Amino acid sequence: MSEFEKLKIVTKYELLKQFRRKRFYGALAITLLAVILAIALYKGLNLPGRLRLDDSPELFAVFVTSMSSIAILGAVFFAGDAIASEFERKTGYILFPNPVKRNTLVIGKYLACFISTATVLAIAYLISAFALIGFYRQVPIGIFGSLAIALMLACSVISMAFLFSSVLKGSMGATIATLLTYMVIFSIISSSLIYAGYDPWFLLDHAANAVTATYGISLQQAFGGVGGRMAGAIKTPDPILSFLVLLVYAVVFFLLSIWLTKRREMV
Repeated sequence: MSEFEKLKIVTKYELLKQFRRKRFYGALAITLLAVILAIALYKGLNLPGRLRLDDSPELFAVFVTSMSSIAILGAVFFAGDAIASEFERKTGYILFPNPVKRNTLVIGKYLACFISTATVLAIAYLISAFALIGFYRQVPIGIFGSLAIALMLACSVISMAFLFSSVLKGSMGATIATLLTYMVIFSIISSSLIYAGYDPWFLLDHAANAVTATYGISLQQAFGGVGGRMAGAIKTPDPILSFLVLLVYAVVFFLLSIWLTKRREMV
């Protein structure tokens, strides 16, 4: 049996395991609830009018699809225990001696986590698209770019989770480390650089803001009515550059996770 056939088996098994877990449906429910609430708040409270902004399909898409990024946090819970659990629960003694290379196992687990996250994201964006058709009779072309960046962001976060999962002993520690790094450490560094007058285009969390930058609306336009001073200090990220930045993070973190997993010993 070729390594590609083995990879398909590993991916299929891991994907079935993901779809059977309650955390998958929990992440799906939370994401859909966030999107539906964003739609209800935008229309129910007439947010454009209150913020003195001109309503448009693009502005509506910015508010609604930005909520879809919550699914990225679900990626952390999908991937946090992907590798660490094999060492923590000692299942690696059974899994690793099999005639399947460790890099094949890691790639299969990664694909399963990505497909799970992409499924949640795709459903959330589909609901957003239906809402746009219902309210505006059109779907901005930028929604496709937004989805592409969201998927690449998911790749980056999953790669980071795999990196921590390949180093730390426990799956909970890997999950918490990923969340703290993405939501706290990167955020602190980005904020410090912004206040110092630098554009943190190369940081993961700043590149993630490009999810809403594909609609042709700047942060100053979208948030001019609330926190305008802060919005004015933040430069709207370039979608193409941000996509490439996220790609680099995804590839580097993932390759490091494979290298560390291959070197790690069962203890």
